[in-house]
Amino acid sequence: MSLIEWQEKEFNDFVADGGSGVVEFGAPWCGACKATEPQIEEVAMKHTDLKFAKIDVGKNSSLASKMGVMSLPNVIIFNGGKVKEQMIGMTPSKVLEEKLAKI
Repeated sequence: MSLIEWQEKEFNDFVADGGSGVVEFGAPWCGACKATEPQIEEVAMKHTDLKFAKIDVGKNSSLASKMGVMSLPNVIIFNGGKVKEQMIGMTPSKVLEEKLAKI
């Protein structure tokens, strides 16, 4: 399952609707982002009840700023539309699974 690319509107709708899932803030030029995405996609195949998306900070800089994204990749877990966990840098699938198990 590949990550869905969201713009600010989709993200805002997800939060407003009380969505649960994983959102990766990244950029096409970010090597660690490219390495993290397959890890997130692996987890997404096991959690079809959650949303998994990516947001290009270059196209959505105001949203990235609003969310406090300073470093990439920045992976945020949401539950009920609220931030529950935030991971900065390369995020292995095992770490993401452990974090999801806690929410």
